[in-house]
Amino acid sequence: MPILDMHVHAGDKAQWTPWVGEFFDKLNPAYAEIISDATQAADLVRFLDQEGVDKAVILSEYTPLSTGVVPNEWTAAFCAEAPDRLIPFGSICLYESPPPGEQVEYGVRTLGIRGLKLAPPYGHFYPNDPRLGPAYEAAQGLDVPVMFHTGTSLFKGSRIKYANPLLLDEVAEDFPKLKIIISHGGRPFWYKEAEWLLRRHKNTSIDISGIPPLHLPTAFPHFERLQDRFVFGTDWPGVASPARQVETIRSLPLSSQALDKLFWDNAAALLGLDR
Repeated sequence: MPILDMHVHAGDKAQWTPWVGEFFDKLNPAYAEIISDATQAADLVRFLDQEGVDKAVILSEYTPLSTGVVPNEWTAAFCAEAPDRLIPFGSICLYESPPPGEQVEYGVRTLGIRGLKLAPPYGHFYPNDPRLGPAYEAAQGLDVPVMFHTGTSLFKGSRIKYANPLLLDEVAEDFPKLKIIISHGGRPFWYKEAEWLLRRHKNTSIDISGIPPLHLPTAFPHFERLQDRFVFGTDWPGVASPARQVETIRSLPLSSQALDKLFWDNAAALLGLDR
C-alpha cells in the first residue's frame, strides 16, 4: 500500500523563527539531520525512504508573526529536485502585494505549485476574510486544493480564535467546487464540528496530521462511513516517525478499504495522481 503524507514542513533554518528550530531540535532528532542552512531535498527523500513514505506534500508559509516565512518560490524549487517524490504547496502573503488571486495564479501557472496551505492562527486572519475570496476563486478555477490549519497550537504568536473549523462553512458554501482540506480536524476542541463539515459540504476533507492516531476512533466516530473524506498527514517534523504513525493507525479497527483511501487514494484524487 503506497503512503502519501499530505502535511510536511521543510525550509532552510533561517526561514523559521529561531524558537521553532529549538522546539523541533528537542522534539525530533531527525530534524537537525535534515533541516540546515541549505536544506537539501535528497536528505528529506532519504528520510522518507527510511520511513516508507512514497510521496510527501511540502508546505510553504507566510507567517512572520509566529513561525516564519518559507516562500512559494523556495518550496517549488526544493520539490523540483525530486519531482517524483515531493509535491509543492504554496501559501498566500496578506501583508505584501500582489493581490491574493494573482499570487495563486502565479504560483500554480508559473511555479507549478499543486495546492495551497493557509494558517489563519499563525497569520492572524480569519479564513472567511473577504480579501481571500479572489484566491479561493482562482484555486477553484485551477482545481487545486486549499488546506487550512484548524485547532489549537502551542506555537508562540498563534491566535486560536482564527482556528475554528466552522469558519470554513462560509468558504465551502461560497465556493462549492473548491477542494477544502481541514488540517488537524479542529484538534482537540472542534472534532465534532470538523466532522459535521464533511457531512454538510461535499467539497471538504480532513487531514489527520497532528491528531494522536489512537484518538481517531473517538474523535471521528463516523470515520468508516466518511472514509472517502480523510487524508493522512504527519505534520513532520512535529512527529518524529511517520512509520510509527502508520503502524499505529493500521492497528485501529478500520477496514482495509478505509486504510487504502486514507493513506493514498483520497489524497491522490485531490491532487490528480495515479496510484
